[in-house]
Amino acid sequence: MPIDVAHHSCGSTRYVTRADLVRSAGMLGAAYTFTDSAPAGEQVLHGQFDTLRLRPGLILHTACVRDLRTMETSNHLNPGVKIVLLVDGATDLSFGHHRFQLGPAGPDPALRGTGALVNLAEEDMFARRWQAGRSERKVSLTLTPAWLEEGGFANHADHRAMASFCAEHLARQPWTVSGRARALARQILEPGSFAPGLERLRLESRCIELAAEALAVIGTPAAPTSLRELERRRLRRLDELLHADGADALSMADLAREVGTNPVTLQALARRAWGCTVFERLRALRLDRAQELLLGGASVADAAAVAGYSAATNFATAYRRRFGCTPRQVRAR
Repeated sequence: MPIDVAHHSCGSTRYVTRADLVRSAGMLGAAYTFTDSAPAGEQVLHGQFDTLRLRPGLILHTACVRDLRTMETSNHLNPGVKIVLLVDGATDLSFGHHRFQLGPAGPDPALRGTGALVNLAEEDMFARRWQAGRSERKVSLTLTPAWLEEGGFANHADHRAMASFCAEHLARQPWTVSGRARALARQILEPGSFAPGLERLRLESRCIELAAEALAVIGTPAAPTSLRELERRRLRRLDELLHADGADALSMADLAREVGTNPVTLQALARRAWGCTVFERLRALRLDRAQELLLGGASVADAAAVAGYSAATNFATAYRRRFGCTPRQVRAR
């Protein structure tokens, strides 16, 4: 499934069939299977979906998609370090016996700012659990053992930790996604302005920097990023408030009072758990509601109003940044 780097680093918007998925998975492994049976031409995803070998041993997979089916798929992955980061939406996937429910819209508020960092020292199973209507904007990197060796990772700041991680099958490292890593992922997913050859170099440079951000946490303790039960309860309550009608009218002081803390502590908690501010999270939820309306046939003006935008151009810009297409493109479909 070749990538059209001249237009968009996440490919063109289209319907993806079961046969497309099988072909795309061939670059990463083999034996792609579905838990149910249906014709190979059945459409199962809508959006932008591509896999690109940037150079031998460095593979980029991008997905800006909405699930059209509820099902489960699996395939055998080749050895390598796997890095997964969601910019928006949610996903539910497994590497071997390790399950990850990732993304800003994931079920556990405490895990919405985390990514997956797993090493496959040998071939193993990958599984994805699909949910009709669920959206995700995702960047996945595969770094093969040969690529890591050629990249000079023997000089990693904690070489023993890195060597141990790469030698252990299904080793995983807790990873709270930094603001820089999230920005790099957005740049990978957004349209490029270079000629095709230069655009490929731009993509490769962003992917290498993203890999460095993720691999830098290997060997560092994870305890400081863990959340206490009180913090988890506060996040759950905050999430309820942001989803409720009238959330736009609440100030930081109102929100902090409702969850039993102060605005500074609440803002720090949101950044640590979600990788964004409280009101960045609220804006994302507004856009999610706007998308639901558009998919249901509402006008762009009505969707913009629900998202809190009075200017259609500002709404279109924010919508494209989050979902990879414009509101009018959704309406046209």
